Amino acid sequence: MLLGKRRSALPAMMTVAGMLVCIGAKDAVAISNDTFARSKTFEKRTARASEEIGRYLSQLDRTEQALGSIPKAKEKDLRKRYTSFSGEYTKLQREQQHVTTEVNRLESTGAEYFVSWAQSNAHIADSGLQEASTNRRAAVLAERDALAASLSDVGSQLQSFMSKLHDLEEFLGADLSAANAAEASEMIWQSQADAQTLKDKIGIVEAKLRHFQSGTAE
Repeated sequence: MLLGKRRSALPAMMTVAGMLVCIGAKDAVAISNDTFARSKTFEKRTARASEEIGRYLSQLDRTEQALGSIPKAKEKDLRKRYTSFSGEYTKLQREQQHVTTEVNRLESTGAEYFVSWAQSNAHIADSGLQEASTNRRAAVLAERDALAASLSDVGSQLQSFMSKLHDLEEFLGADLSAANAAEASEMIWQSQADAQTLKDKIGIVEAKLRHFQSGTAE
């Protein structure tokens, strides 16, 4: 009887084992699907961040052109040129907010994607494929870290740059005169030099984002 019980329990044990295998397979499929979905979201966020950065750069050019026209203006043209600069600077502030929002979303989405990718790799049975995917993830993650470092560098300079524009707007707006425009001219020229440096650094960020978009991160 004892032997008979053991024999009758064996199919049940095999059924349970089979169920566990199926559950594990379903979990692996779910993780794989989740990783794929997150990769597509990461691509979209990358494209969106790139677009917003491009808009910021265009607005930065318009703001600096408006600002640079102030020291050259005659007394009668000062108000018009200051109003133009102030308006462009307000738009630049909005673009900065849009860029900051998209970059934060990109960083958050990227963090979730790379966690999911690691989980997906853990469910790859073939050792060769698992190693290849793990190495690929490490390479792309290194690129993402380099992008984050470039963004941090831009962020540090951006804060100082935008503060300088704010000071110029306040200073000129308090006493819009030829004398004040002349007084601010050196800081205006410095602002334009800073803007060029900022654009060069943002150009590096754009190149890294394009790298991600093309899928060629190595």
